[in-house]
Amino acid sequence: MPSSGKALLCDLISSLPKVDPWVMLHYIENIVALNKLGKIDNLTSEYLLKTNHNVFFHDSLLLRNSNFRKNDITSLQKNVKYNILKLRLDNNENKVLKKNRNKVITHYCLHFTAIAKKILFQTFKEKLIYIQVYRSPITFSMINRIANWTLQIQKSKSRDGHIKFFDKNLRKNLPYFMMSKHKEYLLANKYEKAIMIIEKNFKTKAINTKNISKKYKSIEIIVPFENLLKDPKKYLKKICKIINSRLDKFALKSLKKNNVPRKYNLDKEKLITLKLLRNKIRPKYFDKLINLEKLYEKNILSRF
Repeated sequence: MPSSGKALLCDLISSLPKVDPWVMLHYIENIVALNKLGKIDNLTSEYLLKTNHNVFFHDSLLLRNSNFRKNDITSLQKNVKYNILKLRLDNNENKVLKKNRNKVITHYCLHFTAIAKKILFQTFKEKLIYIQVYRSPITFSMINRIANWTLQIQKSKSRDGHIKFFDKNLRKNLPYFMMSKHKEYLLANKYEKAIMIIEKNFKTKAINTKNISKKYKSIEIIVPFENLLKDPKKYLKKICKIINSRLDKFALKSLKKNNVPRKYNLDKEKLITLKLLRNKIRPKYFDKLINLEKLYEKNILSRF
């Protein structure tokens, strides 16, 4: 979810040997969403995911899709391995492909896919490492970011790239995964909408999918943001073990660049958030937030 800490986690993972810089690709999110909606069947979804991945992987080896805008968060120039990565700009394409084909792991950063991720496991099977980052629901920066996002996407000509439905009466868009509660969602204010979205993505079924990952021999890792701040090496070492890699000088440089580990007072954050929201949301949504935090602490923060 927006402001959940995925940029930090992605940046740290991208510093590991073998792992490419992270990229956001809406067409993968769209395929996953349309599959969840039943608009495209599993066979078609698998074909589209594999085909698009193969094309992207080939082009990525040659840096055809790379972002060189220095100020962008996904800029290649911000990656700690930039001087190594830019060697792939060599004019001899065959040389670059031959040297890197079996030494690169593609790294996608996706939004709102936990509720519809089964097709990813089904498609990529043992080649998939699916990492979910979660953050305390009572975090104002996350709630505020999602709240503003709901205002952005409700415009009829929104260009955000997400799959949405359009309500003809109110002439507003809403996320596809909120259709089951679309009346309540559209009547809620932006902060209440954000809490509904967090609730939808915090469903226990979305978090606990060991049976799915086991069935398809995929790897799934859950990372609580607050624990990542305290002990980032714990999670990086876990990933390194899976990809047969190690924490090298670039990974250590990325830890320093991102100022982790660092202290974070979750209790203080919760007090600030609840104070800011108390007069902005109705009691029903205030209670939802409290219950979501209990679920988070029990099922995620204390377990992973």
